[in-house]
Amino acid sequence: MDKHEIEQFRKKLELQRHESARFLKEFEQEMRSLDPGCAQDPADQCVSSMSKESLFEQSSKKRTMLRLVEAALRRIEDGSFGECVGCGNEIPLRRLHALPWTQFCLRCQEAVEREPGTAGSARPFLVPPATALKRAS
Repeated sequence: MDKHEIEQFRKKLELQRHESARFLKEFEQEMRSLDPGCAQDPADQCVSSMSKESLFEQSSKKRTMLRLVEAALRRIEDGSFGECVGCGNEIPLRRLHALPWTQFCLRCQEAVEREPGTAGSARPFLVPPATALKRAS
């Protein structure tokens, strides 16, 4: 991958980081607005609780995305961007264009997702165990 491509990925990742941070700031303001200063009836409490739960789920996903984006930016800085953290092979450019924050090649990502007790990106920062990579072969 040449310097121009890496710079394009950096810009894309920095934009994603900015958008995620902006969302999280807005989330905090919205959460504060859901805390009323007066007593609520049970229906209002239910709506407020459901709204908080939805916002919390969205913010949790956004925080995970922010961590992945920041990790990708660190890999750009240390020169390892585009290398799978699981096997060390090059991540195809097509995959990086679709998910510039990805840290795994498709084979390793599939191995992580097949691990018992994981759901898709539930363990986004772990290197797949060697046993999972052997099964993927």
